[in-house]
Amino acid sequence: MLDSFGLIISYFILLAALLCMLIYTPWHWIYKSLMIISVSLFYYVTYFSITEFYGWPTANHRPEKLQIVAIYIDAPNKIYLWGHDLKFGVAGKRPRAYELNYSTKLNSSLNEASNKLKKGFPMIAEFIPSTNSDVRKVEGETEINRDDFDLVIYDVPEALAPGGEK
Repeated sequence: MLDSFGLIISYFILLAALLCMLIYTPWHWIYKSLMIISVSLFYYVTYFSITEFYGWPTANHRPEKLQIVAIYIDAPNKIYLWGHDLKFGVAGKRPRAYELNYSTKLNSSLNEASNKLKKGFPMIAEFIPSTNSDVRKVEGETEINRDDFDLVIYDVPEALAPGGEK
């Protein structure tokens, strides 16, 4: 509650400072309009990046490998994975939520993994781009459909799991 309230207060302070600058400074109107545009861009960027602050699931960034912490299947809409990105290790990192589009194939493999997680077995998921994925050329860059991947789930012995006992 305090973080969103603090963000609202900071916006009002920024608005008050902008209004004072616009009214009481003898600057040319071009500088004042540039200030209005830059503050408006600041609001725009903050609005679209606030989901990252609150820890909402991301659909934009998906790791290659992650240690699965939890799975939630919201059939037939989305599938949510919580896990540690193994690229950066898991020591001291909080798990991140990842949002995936629902598919029956993904649902069946994650149901099995969810049952194993409930029994306490550590699991690692690897996202592999599908061999039959849509690859398009967009303005000289190769674009791969982010929803076209194969998910491979590994059972990991606890001694070999990142952060597991030896």
